[in-house]
Amino acid sequence: MTAPTDTAAVYLTQFHVNTRNRQALSDLADGGGLHRTLMRLLPPDLGEQARATGGLLFRVDENATGVTILAQTRTPPLVENIPADYAHTAVKNMTGFLSRLTEGTHVHYRIAANPTTQLGTLADRQRVQATRKLKHLPPARTVLTGPKADDWWARRATTNGLTLHSILRTNTPSVHVTHKPGRHRHAITVFEGDATITDADTLRTGVLNGIGRGRSYGAGLLSLAPA
Repeated sequence: MTAPTDTAAVYLTQFHVNTRNRQALSDLADGGGLHRTLMRLLPPDLGEQARATGGLLFRVDENATGVTILAQTRTPPLVENIPADYAHTAVKNMTGFLSRLTEGTHVHYRIAANPTTQLGTLADRQRVQATRKLKHLPPARTVLTGPKADDWWARRATTNGLTLHSILRTNTPSVHVTHKPGRHRHAITVFEGDATITDADTLRTGVLNGIGRGRSYGAGLLSLAPA
């Protein structure tokens, strides 16, 4: 088992959402709006790649007691930029916990992910379009479901320093994002279960950077807790 190492600062902000707040309700219905609201947690001078630089990742969790938004940042969150009646807010400094992760530790994990696979190169898709005489080019990626989604997560977990012992998969409503010229859908699947840490440094990187696609719209945030 390796000794804990220093790691970059990381903060977790919990928003217990006020579902009577009109902006909060609007954000929950539009992933783009929620992204814009949570970007206010970051300093305004982070440049063009502000989300990645500030390490913003988030996840929406719903249960019988209400809706919670978890937002992770690498800078102290500017919670004063979020309207006071938007949510009840609590901030945790997770830096110490993350630095103490070690190989062999048994953990419980939870992640909302966007499990997809590439459908070939552009040339491949153009050949399919021509062969089948399709009006539109086939999509570049397809969403994985069922056991294929589990396999996707198991592979991603392994490459990010986790050996999984269990997978509980929950399909959640897709995140809708308004873009010009229309509205786009991002499929979200929640995976949770138990695992053992096999590479603590790689796992820390996965926690800090997020895992998979859709990180701007509520996917990729990996939560860990001692099991």
